Amino acid sequence: MDEASLIMLFSGLATGLLAGAIGGTLAGLAGVGGGLIYVPIFYACLPQQASGMPIAVFASLLAIVATGLASTRAHWRLGHIDGAACRRLLPGLILFASLGLMLTLHLPEALILSGLVILDIWLVWDYGRIIKIQPRSISLALASIPIGYISGLLGIGGGTMLVPLLRRSLALRIAVGTSSLCGTAMAFCALLINLLLIDDWLPLLQAPLFFILGSGIGFLIILPQTSTWAARLHARITEADMQYLLRWLFALLAALLALAALKTMFV
Repeated sequence: MDEASLIMLFSGLATGLLAGAIGGTLAGLAGVGGGLIYVPIFYACLPQQASGMPIAVFASLLAIVATGLASTRAHWRLGHIDGAACRRLLPGLILFASLGLMLTLHLPEALILSGLVILDIWLVWDYGRIIKIQPRSISLALASIPIGYISGLLGIGGGTMLVPLLRRSLALRIAVGTSSLCGTAMAFCALLINLLLIDDWLPLLQAPLFFILGSGIGFLIILPQTSTWAARLHARITEADMQYLLRWLFALLAALLALAALKTMFV
């Protein structure tokens, strides 16, 4: 391994530790926000020879798989997953997330960052409302189409949209656990389908290969601790306190991502 590859490996390791600590805690605590953290971190830290936003989105989905495995395992043990909801959501999520990921190869970087800002702002509004759980039918299969498409396009795990959707008919804890499982399966399948069917991905991944490898190592080191701790913490926090925390968190993320989008457009 030459010096440049070694530097890239350790740079990726540091990035993976940082993103994994923040994103793993957020995913375990709230089931949302992994990609909202990962995409800007990877975009900022990728080596210059990498192909910008498509690689950041791809790496974010890889991180979501790693995050989701640990988070889903913790929520499964706590009984926070609704199997029926997963069966209705997953087909549409997988198919349209695969399409969304493919389209990142052709869209402007500022558009993807702006999409993340819009999702953050919507979450701030949504978590500020009081929603009573109602035993009514929600067309999860239909909702999975736009959620999957946006998730693949923006490099997120879908929890940003899935949790607010599911908490209209499920307790927040069950919505979080169900979202974690669905997002993990969706991200993994979208990555696999794109690698198998879209020839453009393999050449793009060659330049930052050691960076991505280092990031993966960083995630594996830190995720078991952060996601498990956060999932247990979630079980002890009241619904009202959780919603208040999430509102402030996503407001801060929206402001930071808006600055990144402006910088991309004008600098």
